[in-house]
Amino acid sequence: MIRITRREDLDWVTLYGVAYQDAPLELGAALLQRVEAGRRHFEQLIAAGAACYGVTTGLGKLVDAELDDQARRDIAANMLRARAAAIGEALPRPAVRAMLLIRLVNFLDGRAAVSADLCRFLVERLNDGFTPWVPVLGHGMAGDAIAHTHAFQTLIGEGFVVGADGAREPAAAALAERAVEPFAVSGREGLALVGGVCAAPACAMHAYYRVTRALELANLVAAASMEGLAAPKDSVDPAVAAVSSESGIARVIERLRKHLDHSRIDVHRLQAPVSYRVIPQVHGALDDALAQLRARIENALRDNSDNPLQDGDRLLSVGGFHNQHLVNQVEQVALALAHVGALSERRLQRLLQAEFTGLAPQLAGRPGLDAGLVVAHKAALDLGARLRVMAQPVSLLTGESSAGQEDYMSHAIPAVLRLFDMLELVHALFAYELRAAFAALDLRKQRAGDDVAAVRRYFAESIPPLERDRAPGPEVEILLAHFERDEFRHLWN
Repeated sequence: MIRITRREDLDWVTLYGVAYQDAPLELGAALLQRVEAGRRHFEQLIAAGAACYGVTTGLGKLVDAELDDQARRDIAANMLRARAAAIGEALPRPAVRAMLLIRLVNFLDGRAAVSADLCRFLVERLNDGFTPWVPVLGHGMAGDAIAHTHAFQTLIGEGFVVGADGAREPAAAALAERAVEPFAVSGREGLALVGGVCAAPACAMHAYYRVTRALELANLVAAASMEGLAAPKDSVDPAVAAVSSESGIARVIERLRKHLDHSRIDVHRLQAPVSYRVIPQVHGALDDALAQLRARIENALRDNSDNPLQDGDRLLSVGGFHNQHLVNQVEQVALALAHVGALSERRLQRLLQAEFTGLAPQLAGRPGLDAGLVVAHKAALDLGARLRVMAQPVSLLTGESSAGQEDYMSHAIPAVLRLFDMLELVHALFAYELRAAFAALDLRKQRAGDDVAAVRRYFAESIPPLERDRAPGPEVEILLAHFERDEFRHLWN
């Protein structure tokens, strides 16, 4: 049980526990009292004649439209309908659960003016596994409002959730199965659920874990490639880390040295190509970018991103829903990830060149008759080209909507989600490089480092030595199928 007694209790560990481990959640009574006090204070402001965007007025371009009493009663639920404009497959379940938790905890200082009942309802839905279906395509609105609408309209029995079999099912049916009535939002609750920033950090957290695992794999593949090339170990000497102030370089060198421990491969050339010597620098830059991304996500957990921002008796029209710091760091991770993938493609090419390996050209079993793995590199060139295109900064492609009222958006969610597409390409590049590294190791017939040798043995039956030409594609797919398996990762992690 995770018990939250203050807003600051929402930290990385808490978020992981609820999002990934389905840990049950409980809120402290004092927090709910603060929430109710905030709601009452807001209602007093409105009763005294204060104007509030999205409560007493329309939204977007219609901000100047004053609402009558009936419209004020209806708008909280109505705004949870029209903004559900996204399409496609659902966001990963941990990201959606993280969204619900982040928004819930951001209500707990009372500024959002929601009811304690809404907070309890959110806790109950997290605890009973209620997972909204939030589509992945169509998030061009300022802030995270489209994603939030898909997530939180389910509380009022509209939209869709992820069913037990992973298929989409109506939210109303999911509530009925739980013998739960749809929640009746009122006052500022619709605006509070749609607004703020929670989808972007939730998706970014999921991306952080996925890219971190990819970096771990990248280090292993690079070590195997170094052994296949018979590269000097100078570039991973602790002296390199000692003269650098970049902590990521030291962490990558530590991992590479572990993978290469007890290597007995004779060095082929005094100096390896640059693509081998800069592995700590390129991989280390991704390591550091991920650490900075985590820090930005943790900041987003603590920050108030409501609009309007309630400050005592003032309702300030602000732009807290635009988390440029988080978006910029996502772009940095994308660039760093693309460099890691591009470096893999370049090392793959070097593995095929006899002057760098001292082995058969193209790692062919019967040079001349056999092509070896040259076509594997040609396939990797396709992946590398696609990866470079995806690395372009999505957030700069901002547009204008709502007749000019919303004239700048962060594109945070598209920026984060494209990382998952990039990961597919990067994993494939790693698989091609690792296939070539195996071929080189088989020809070299010397003892590789402990982790590299263990991985080669693991695939000995499914990917035997390349004594004559055979299709490389199926063997690359074998590698890809194992990359996320625990038994494979336990060999070297």
